Order: sequence, then C-alpha cells, then structure tokens
Amino acid sequence: MEQGKLFFSIIVPAHNEEKYIEETLINIKNLNYPNTKFEAIIVENGSTDKTYLLAKNFETSNITVFSSTEKGVSKARNFGIKKINPNSDWTVFLDADTILKSKFLNDLNIFLQKNSAKNYTVGTTALKPLPESPKARRWFIFWDMSHKLFKVSYSIQIIKNSVLKNIKYDETLDMGEDIKMIKEARTFGQFFFLPTPNVFTSTRRFEEVGWWKLFFQWTIIANLPHFLQKKQNYKVTR
Repeated sequence: MEQGKLFFSIIVPAHNEEKYIEETLINIKNLNYPNTKFEAIIVENGSTDKTYLLAKNFETSNITVFSSTEKGVSKARNFGIKKINPNSDWTVFLDADTILKSKFLNDLNIFLQKNSAKNYTVGTTALKPLPESPKARRWFIFWDMSHKLFKVSYSIQIIKNSVLKNIKYDETLDMGEDIKMIKEARTFGQFFFLPTPNVFTSTRRFEEVGWWKLFFQWTIIANLPHFLQKKQNYKVTR
C-alpha cells in the first residue's frame, strides 16, 4: 500500500568509500518501503579507489549513481540536492558508512505523519555503533542525548524539501557544515529527534582519533565563529 506514504530522497556523498559503500547500498536496496516512494542519489566525488564502480552495480529504477570531480562533502550533498525528484517530501543526508535497516523509512514515515501538525523542518535519529561494544554503546547513548538536547546530528540529517529550496550546505566549511545547515533549517521550523533502532554507523573515526579527543574537537568547532570554522581542516578517516 502506497497510500499515505511520504516520498523520501536519500543522498549519500561518497569519497574513497570502497570499504563501506557496498554494505550501505545493499541495505538501501533492501529497505522495506515502496520503490516508487523513495530514491537514493549516490554522489561519488573525486575518489581514487573503486567507489564509483562498486556503487554503479547497485543502480536500479530508484537508485542513481553520479560522479563529480569536485571534492568536499558539502559540494557532493549540494550536487545531490539538484537531482532530487520534484515529488519528494523529505531528504535523508546519509554518510557512506551509515546503515539504514529495512524498517527505517517506515519508522520515519509513521513519525512524520503522526506529527504532521508540528512544523518540523529538520531532524536526526538515534544511532547504534558498528561494530558494537560496551564502550561504543555507552558513548552512542551519550551522543544521542547530546544530539536531542543541542539539536545537532552525526552521520544523518533529515531535511524537509520545501526548506532545501532556500538553503544549502556551506561549501567553504570542511567541518561543522552539518551544524550550520541544521541551524539554518531551524529558522523555518522545529527540530525533531527520531528514536529508531534502525540506524547504525561506523565507529572508525572515533577509534582512530579517540572518543574524548573527538568529543572536545567537535564541541570547540561547533562554538567557533564562522570565519574560524572555515580554517578547520577535516582529516579523512578510511
């Protein structure tokens, strides 16, 4: 039954993500949601590995893979925004190492339909770690509480498409671009937090950089003025 289903777009920027992109796309392909009511737009940008070739294997009627020579996650997301189906209601911006389990879009659809009277324009979800460990689970509970309290996100942002006509990701930022985008989207309405058990994301960056170090790094960057945020360089973790 498609009646009452919102149309969702999923945009996945992918730069040198050959280790993760297949699992991400396998799960997108297996989403338990009508294929005519969601699309996935994969934007490979400036990769030097097999990301594009691997992603192309997953193209279907509602999964499309594009290649852009310009590096930068914001540029890739903005590229994807230009490809959104005009019938789409909401866009899910997803990191290439973040997994949506089969029930996710149904969870999101039910939540947004039940809260249609609220002026939600942007939000995020609960996250579970991959791989799971007691330490990672404790940290992710903390991250969930922080995202809900401070209206920020990690790995996934969900934005109403009517808002995307007025704003875009800041291509001058290597870090903090998602926080800035959420703040701008909130000027048009409210932030929501979806407590779903169906979103998982890699802990690779936490493990390499350090959990506490990354926490303080993100906290500092989130509170810097824009001109100083532009000077921050994002160290890619693969």
